Amino acid sequence: MSIGMKLLDRYIANEFWQPLLFGIGIVTGVWFGAEQLKTIFNLVTRSGVPLQMAMTILGLHLPEVIVMTIPIGVLLATLLVFNRLSGDSEILAMRTSGISFYRIMVAPLLFGLFTSFVSFGLNEGIVPEANRTSKRLEFLAMYKTELPSGQANFTFIERGKDLNIERIFFIGYYEGKNLSNVIILDFTRAHLTQIICAASGIWDNGMWTLHKGRTYVLSGDTDITRIMQFQDLVIPGLGTVQKALGAGKVSPKEMNMFELKNYLDVLQGSNSMSNDLLVKYYQKISQPLACLIVSLAGAPLGLLARRSRSNLGLIYSAVVVFLYYVLQSSSGALGDAGRIAPLLAAWLPNIVIGIMGAVILYIKAK
Repeated sequence: MSIGMKLLDRYIANEFWQPLLFGIGIVTGVWFGAEQLKTIFNLVTRSGVPLQMAMTILGLHLPEVIVMTIPIGVLLATLLVFNRLSGDSEILAMRTSGISFYRIMVAPLLFGLFTSFVSFGLNEGIVPEANRTSKRLEFLAMYKTELPSGQANFTFIERGKDLNIERIFFIGYYEGKNLSNVIILDFTRAHLTQIICAASGIWDNGMWTLHKGRTYVLSGDTDITRIMQFQDLVIPGLGTVQKALGAGKVSPKEMNMFELKNYLDVLQGSNSMSNDLLVKYYQKISQPLACLIVSLAGAPLGLLARRSRSNLGLIYSAVVVFLYYVLQSSSGALGDAGRIAPLLAAWLPNIVIGIMGAVILYIKAK
């Protein structure tokens, strides 16, 4: 916390750390048991992966899980701290001393901001690199060879200004400037007019040179009217596709916010923006800020638990956690499908939980 923090803020803030670590540890352990341990056991028992390497892979998945469980730990910490302060009548003593409830909420506010910055730092600085390293180790463990530096199964859709599909590019594998198993579907006219297939090719400066292929010319929807073989075919004007090849070398899960933004800019240049990628991009900010939202919601929830019904606050906390992740899953699916705006899909859980917390905070401040 900051050097100039008031004694009251330091007193309340120091109470947060133990339940925070406890909450993160418990939920992370449960999450690992449900999601990761089965995968690790399969690597050891079925693929013969050494236990030490399997544990390394397990550890590399840990930062991603912690990012998901930090909001739960923050909610549990604020809930338990304010439950204790209320049960020991310390909140009552503060209020009778003339301290407003909003002033008391400064400590959970700062705590939420701090954990949001930590979550953002983990998600941007550590999680992408850990996922890439884990992917390489898993490939090495299973196939006894290094993960190829190229990329397999690349698909790119090029759209016109009217958002109609103009061309679809399929590439079986590419590494550097070399392409393999290339298929191009051309929709530049009212119907599919030609299909270009090539065993290999090279791209450079926005121009593709395909080798040893065939061009199928179609009339109508399915009738092939002509088949032409070629040794070399030059296709110019593919600068956007070339940029997409360079920007899409890693999956969006392995990209940080800036890499994902660069990839989205490339897609936008060809009118090929994807809703699911937009949702992931906006979640780069909304998910870390969930720590701030749940900290402000957890504090008044903790005050709802009186001594005579001390489990009520924990029940409310479980409801809030369940509601948050249900909203995150459902709104994410709706955003991916284009049913709601991607920005709303990413922020809807925070908006709902924030409104709930604000209402409870207003009621308790009276």
